[in-house]
Amino acid sequence: MGKRIGRFAGALLRASAALAILTLGWTTAAAQEEEPHEALFAESRYPSATTCAACHPKQYREWSVSQHSYAQLSPIYLAFQNTLNAQLSGTMGDFCMRCHNQVGMNLGEPTMISNLERHPTSREGITCIVCHRVNKAYNKISGRIALVEGDLLQPVYGPTGNRELERVLANPDQYRVVTDPEEPGRKIHTKVELFTPISTSTFCGSCHDVTLFNGFRLEEAFSEYRLSPAAGRGVTCQDCHMGQVQGIPSGYEYGPAAVIGDVPTQPRKLTNHLFAGPDYSVIHPGIFPHNTEAQEMATLEEWLQFDHRASWGEEDWEDELEACLDDLGDDCPMKADFPEIWEDRYDREDAREIIEINLERLAYSREKRLELLRNGYHLGEIVTEQADRNGIRFKVKVENATDGHNVPTGFTGERLVWLQVTVTDREGTVIFKSGDRDPNGDYRDGESSYVHAGELPLDDQLFTLQSRFLVQNVRGGERERIITIPYSTTALPFLRPSTLSLILTGESTVERNHRKGIEPLGHRWASYRIDGDALTGKGPYRATIRLIVQMIPVNLVTAIQGVGFDYGMSARAVADAVVAGHEVLWERDITFSIDD
Repeated sequence: MGKRIGRFAGALLRASAALAILTLGWTTAAAQEEEPHEALFAESRYPSATTCAACHPKQYREWSVSQHSYAQLSPIYLAFQNTLNAQLSGTMGDFCMRCHNQVGMNLGEPTMISNLERHPTSREGITCIVCHRVNKAYNKISGRIALVEGDLLQPVYGPTGNRELERVLANPDQYRVVTDPEEPGRKIHTKVELFTPISTSTFCGSCHDVTLFNGFRLEEAFSEYRLSPAAGRGVTCQDCHMGQVQGIPSGYEYGPAAVIGDVPTQPRKLTNHLFAGPDYSVIHPGIFPHNTEAQEMATLEEWLQFDHRASWGEEDWEDELEACLDDLGDDCPMKADFPEIWEDRYDREDAREIIEINLERLAYSREKRLELLRNGYHLGEIVTEQADRNGIRFKVKVENATDGHNVPTGFTGERLVWLQVTVTDREGTVIFKSGDRDPNGDYRDGESSYVHAGELPLDDQLFTLQSRFLVQNVRGGERERIITIPYSTTALPFLRPSTLSLILTGESTVERNHRKGIEPLGHRWASYRIDGDALTGKGPYRATIRLIVQMIPVNLVTAIQGVGFDYGMSARAVADAVVAGHEVLWERDITFSIDD
């Protein structure tokens, strides 16, 4: 780094000053007139995770690539929310934003603006202060929580109280921190208030149980947990999702909670802030994962102009480009019109280093995501029920290996977990398939546009754990919907809250979630049949069975594309990235020996 120190330092100073002014919560004109070094420590309403990273590098590194830190940056989430508000004349308001972006909600940011226009802390989604600036237990309120405002010096709330911070503040020569806003030096929060609810599963339930205005229970991860064997044993959400191994109770790390300068604090129990889950990033690796060096180097808009898929910044390519330009000038076939921010070779090389670091972090996040999912889903026994000239029949057991909640959980209507089965004869000819995809990337279910058009047959043996949203028609029947909304059909559509008491029924009277998931430690059987006339007479036959997960279906991308996707992404680019991110959790083969 730093091959062009002077230019980079100047850019860094300007970027830091701009970031500081933004971070101050759209500050007053007086604050904007302060010197950059003063603005960095001026009053702010909601400190950024970047500020916390100075003393909490481990926690920041884990959080920076987490599902929590991606919660607001996701262009799919943002388009989904904007689609709902567009269909409902804005009457849904900030309902989705309550959980994805509490800072933005508390700031009163418009729901439909681009992330490029948001307050820097707002873009961080479930950032540090969303958990550590909460001083009340809210229980299940679908994310509607108030954050304690204040600058970095204000108290934070945590599970262990103030004893260690008192020791740090009592040793200013060792830790070199200050708590006076007028005093120069490394600022630090002045107190850690003991807040025991942060260590309980109920704390997680504030966002991980979502009930819509009409009583529709969209997500029930916390409710499932409360009735689970894990809850009965006293295992918390944190034990499985903040421990050493993702998805199972595995104990915690032990070490310093902070490193102030080069001096660590006293060792203690450490929770992991990675929070692996089924989602994955589909956006530019310059803007996610969160990276302090990336933020110092360029704005989000400027990072979007860096073509990370090309060879920009790779030393060999840059050498070749330089030699070509020296030899041929404007006739050089490698000549490119770089955006102004990336005109300098050394800036491109610095950016490439950041991109490579972020790609490594994304790869690590993928490993932990696989760890979580493989701890949740198991492919059990395969039972052959028939294998002769009249046909083949077999079944496959899919198991929920956890005892903490259903799988899938959360937004189950858009979580893809399915079996892909391919049966071939001894020459490799495919005689049967189920769980394969259409050209759009959807499997051949009722939402496939190719099935609707009659270009592909319905996969009537598909095994999927994806829930289905069903809405009630005027005459009492039901129909499946990708996005289910109980709205008025007047000239001005609006979200219609329930007019009935839901205390007894506990659910909406106009729509329901037809769940297909698996209860804790439960299982489902997938049954398959191949008729005798499909056999080729070239046995033995082999079935390859894969258990696959994907964060959302492509048909959801199609349903929400009308409002556009953030960062100028096309629907095709989003869909391709979604499909590319799918994972094969388990794969098994079985042979059917038929005497032809």
